[in-house]
Amino acid sequence: MIDIKFLNESDGQEFRMTHPKAERVLKDIQQWAQANDFEQVAFWRDPEDEHKLWVQLGDNRLNYWIHDSTFTEGKHETVEMQMDYARGAARRSAAGYGKFDK
Repeated sequence: MIDIKFLNESDGQEFRMTHPKAERVLKDIQQWAQANDFEQVAFWRDPEDEHKLWVQLGDNRLNYWIHDSTFTEGKHETVEMQMDYARGAARRSAAGYGKFDK
């Protein structure tokens, strides 16, 4: 089972994404994570902009964020592409290019 979490950057507390339209998006993320061998996906809410959710794939927190409207507006048709971009950011970071992405 894939573990998908939403956390507040400011205090590390977990919160639930309960918007009715988020269910389909979360299902798509779960399928994407399983296909890409990630057991855990986390989204960290930016303390300065609550609409930014910074992506963490496995143990790697990335310099890539997804707007919360992806969940609140049920944008399931774009979430796979966004997760692919996040995976690309993880690969860039692992290759040492992360320092240039900031």
